[in-house]
Amino acid sequence: MCNTKVEVYLPSGNDYAPFTFTCGDIINNNGRTETVMCDACESAANKAYPQGWRYAPGDTCKHGVYVMGDQDCACWQCEQGD
Repeated sequence: MCNTKVEVYLPSGNDYAPFTFTCGDIINNNGRTETVMCDACESAANKAYPQGWRYAPGDTCKHGVYVMGDQDCACWQCEQGD
């Protein structure tokens, strides 16, 4: 991630308010953990991890299994070399 400032709208009372974070910050968005990314880093992550991710890029293997960012656990297909 880079040091770009990113504006994110989060719930605030009965409305949404803008908050500024640094690209790569991990935030709690109304009970959901999310990684804040600028457009350039999000585009690069989408290319590097086409399978998507749950909380941060790299935490889901190519089979769609959540591996907590550690490619050495949780997916039997990855462990078999597939």
